[in-house]
Formats: sequence, C-alpha cells, structure tokens
Amino acid sequence: MEELKKFPIGGVHLPEEKHLTTDVPIEKMDFPDKVTIPVQMHIGAPCRPIIEKGSKVQRGEKIAENREDLSAAIHASISGIYRGMVTRPGVDGSEIDCMLIENTGQDNSEILLERDYDPKNPEPNDIVDIVKDAGIVGLGGACFPTHIKMAPPEDKPIDTIIINGAECEPYLTVDDRLMQEKANTLFKGLNLIIKAVNAEKGIVASEINKPEAIKAIRAEAENWDNLEGVPLDTRYPHGAEKHLIKAVLNREVPRRGLPMDVGIIVNNVQTAVKIAEAFYEGRSLIDRVITVSGRGLEKQMNLVVPIGTSIQDVIDFAGGITVDNYYTIIGGPMTGKRVKNHEVPVAKGTSGIVVLSEEEYSDAEKRVCIRCGKCVDVCPMYLPPNRITAFVNNEMFEEAVIAGLDDCIECGACAFVCPAKRPLLRWIQRGKAAHQ
Repeated sequence: MEELKKFPIGGVHLPEEKHLTTDVPIEKMDFPDKVTIPVQMHIGAPCRPIIEKGSKVQRGEKIAENREDLSAAIHASISGIYRGMVTRPGVDGSEIDCMLIENTGQDNSEILLERDYDPKNPEPNDIVDIVKDAGIVGLGGACFPTHIKMAPPEDKPIDTIIINGAECEPYLTVDDRLMQEKANTLFKGLNLIIKAVNAEKGIVASEINKPEAIKAIRAEAENWDNLEGVPLDTRYPHGAEKHLIKAVLNREVPRRGLPMDVGIIVNNVQTAVKIAEAFYEGRSLIDRVITVSGRGLEKQMNLVVPIGTSIQDVIDFAGGITVDNYYTIIGGPMTGKRVKNHEVPVAKGTSGIVVLSEEEYSDAEKRVCIRCGKCVDVCPMYLPPNRITAFVNNEMFEEAVIAGLDDCIECGACAFVCPAKRPLLRWIQRGKAAHQ
C-alpha cells in the first residue's frame, strides 16, 4: 500500500462536514442586480478606476488597474452602468472602496483578452503577460498577484510546482469539485506555470478525504510526462504552504522564508484553472467558484459567483437562511472571518460562505489556561500558543513576538483542541494587529 504523505509534527483531525457539498456539481449563479467590486482584492496597492462614472461596461472589460505598484487588474463581472465609487463592509468590519455596476439588462456576453502568441509553443513571457492581463491572484486566500509569483528572481531557480489541493478547512469543497470536474484544465494550468518558470515537474496534492478528486487527478496525470497526483493524509493544516512542502517533498522552508527559497512555487487549484482559462480561452478573472454551506441554509452548493456579488445575494440564491440563530463566516470556520453585515461583497479571495446553525457553532468563552499543553502539541509551527496569548493579553507585545507571535500561521488548531475553550486564535490575531 502506498505511504501517504504528511507533515511530521502537530496538526489536528477536524470534523470535516464536506459531505454536505462534495457530491454537489458546480452551478452558475444568476447575474445579480448589481455588483460592488472592491478595488483592492490582492496584496499590494489598490487599483484605480479607468472608466468614467455613468459609462456602459461589458462583462470582462478592464475597469481598474495600477501600473506602478504591486497590483492586479480588475475587470467587470457583469454588464451594465458604472455608477461610481461606494463603500461596503469588508470581512474585518472596516469600510472598503468598491466600484458599483448596475445590471441594466444588457447583453452579458464576455469580452475576451487579446492574445498574440502561439498557444502550442508559448514563450514564458507570453504566459506571464496573459496572467497579468487577466488580473489573476492566488485564489486560496493569500491573493498575491500571480504574474509576480510566476517571475521569480534569477537567483531563485524553481524545480517543482505544487498545486495545493489539500483544502483542509471544514465545509469547503471548491478545490474538491474543480479537481473532479476540471482535472484536464487544472493540469493544463499547471503545465503553463512550469513553462513560465522553467521548472522540471509539477505535483497536484490532495487529501484522501476527497476520493473522487484523487481518482480524477491520478487518472489525468497518466496523460502527462512530468506531472503527478499525490495523495495526502487527512490532517489540518496540510493546506499551509510550508507544511504542504514538507509533506510532499520533505523540504524545510526557512523561518520567514518563502517556498522559492527551496526551489518551489505553490499555487491553488482554482488559480491554476484560471491560468488555463485565461491562456486558452482569453477569460479574465471575473468570477470564482465558492462553497455555500452550513446547516443554517436551505441548500448547500458549489457556485460560480460574479466578483462583487453581495453575500446576501448568494445566500438568497441558496434558498436563504432557515434558522433564527446563526453565524455567517466568510471562508472556512477555522481561518475565516465571522461577519454580521451581509452587504460584504464576494472578492477574488473569497473561498466560501458558511452559515452555521447555533448547534454547529459555539463561541469560545474566556477561561483560565489549565496548562494541559495540548495547544503546544498540535501547533504545526512548534510554537507555544499559551505563552504567546498570555503575553498578548498583558499587552507585552515584544515578548509575544520573541515567543513566536509573527510566526503563527493562524490555522486555529490550538483553539480547536483547547479544553478550556479559550479563543487563542482571536487573541493572536489581536496581538498581531496591535503590534503592527
């Protein structure tokens, strides 16, 4: 029997709840009456609108960009009239700047990207340029502009590309369904990344709690000489880059280093799919697949949603909320953000909307540490969460940093296993915010 890949120390086994949507095919959501598209959906500088208020826009048309700084272009996700800038709540509760497009019943056919290259024999720059033009970012949540990731420094040669299909967060099945339904497109995207950075091989890695996805990627890998599908053990947080690299290739990324420091680039499943769609079909990043799940909803779904759609519109499309007491989370329940205002727009990095019933979610109480050490045992970064949070709660931020505050990847494993139900992750996030 094949030995499963896994990282060596720490981590937890979580209640997965993926059965709610793992067998639900991806469906396209109807175009909403309006979208509010954030001008910053990426790490780096916000974009600037390049269209005038009151102008007509077509789905797929570039509407905002920033040519000078680290950034990613933005395109219209629906056709309609640009009504100007508005503010909407972000996932962290702050107000964010958005471009409002009103759906006026125009033709929603899609404007495609201009492509001037040989798709059968592209140059590396051809691939990077189309990814930049498409506005593609890391769709696993990091939202780093992908065209920059695909142009590593000359002193950082890349030999392997890993596609992160671990998707270890409970409830979420976006990557699961994409691997099942679009394995060929996924591998085409992976192959393009390899060509762009002159790597030697590519790996698609997924946890074994996605058996149909594992079958699909392993079957597709048979059609490629330099690509393979690798099964992982089921353990959270396999989706963290450093832990995935350790599990798959047994390489140790240095503290505060990057995967490219050990010759690797890691991309998300949906990112690779979008790269292939941009290159071969001319599609810009104007929508994304998200999982809509939780027992607080009428229906659980995997949906293609136009960027800028309010989460309320998504919830309504899923039949609405059926319980009186619920908790809405953007992303997964471990690392996602709880929101109360459903005007939050779906952004490029939105992986899911999870509406939990009161029975599914119980907010942690502030209790005294019982010094059991379980948080230390499960920490995949070998940190002492109990000590770090003690420093944070006493506003001893420099001491918290020395103990490892900035090295925490915010996976939430410590809070999950804490028998005293202490909100360790929330405290760590507060400590990082206060220290910045």
